Amino acid sequence: MHNVRLFYFLLLIVMVFTPVSKSLAEGLSDRAENLVLLLQKKYETTTDITSNFEQETFAAGSSEGLKAEGKVYFNRPNQMRWEYNQPEPQLIVTSGQEVYVYEKEANQVMVLPRNQLLSTEISKAFFFGKGDIKHYFIVEHPVEGQPEAKWMLKLTPRNPIPQVCTIWIVVDSDIHLVKEMWLEDQLGGRTHLVFKNIKANKGLSDDLFQFVPPPGVEIYRTDDQDRE
Repeated sequence: MHNVRLFYFLLLIVMVFTPVSKSLAEGLSDRAENLVLLLQKKYETTTDITSNFEQETFAAGSSEGLKAEGKVYFNRPNQMRWEYNQPEPQLIVTSGQEVYVYEKEANQVMVLPRNQLLSTEISKAFFFGKGDIKHYFIVEHPVEGQPEAKWMLKLTPRNPIPQVCTIWIVVDSDIHLVKEMWLEDQLGGRTHLVFKNIKANKGLSDDLFQFVPPPGVEIYRTDDQDRE
């Protein structure tokens, strides 16, 4: 279901595109606090992000994931555009109060009200850039011995929510932006995202986040379906 995948994308703003609250550093280990401060400093001066991405989604108990890849664009405070080229072309764009999911091979567009995706207090808070990570998540630093432990943070929701059980983020040691994430849901499903060729502050145009359905495409609106 598209809204499940899109929830992950919306939640991704928490890590990748919302400035980290300074209060997050309070009560953490020195190592975690230093990492948080690096993130804070970087995101305070970041207005937009462009990156290639690789995504792999695992069903609960499965060791083989469904792979996908493409390019993503973020523009503060709440614009985003996901261009999938594998395994099939797909475009996801936020524009105003709506989210468009365009599947080229199926010749259809799904239009979802943005509020339908912001179904939790967490997603609403961070989508609008008003969330305090420490208020919603327990923030921990991984134990020694794990790969890249120095550059990792573990986030666990303080109040259980179905879509996310645990989030791991890995910060790029050179550019101090998030380069990798693991998201695990309450049922054991996992989503792994890796960001490559990350570029910041390129001055993305608002036009990039507008979407006009191609002529002849079938359009489905979930708000219409809900009223039926």
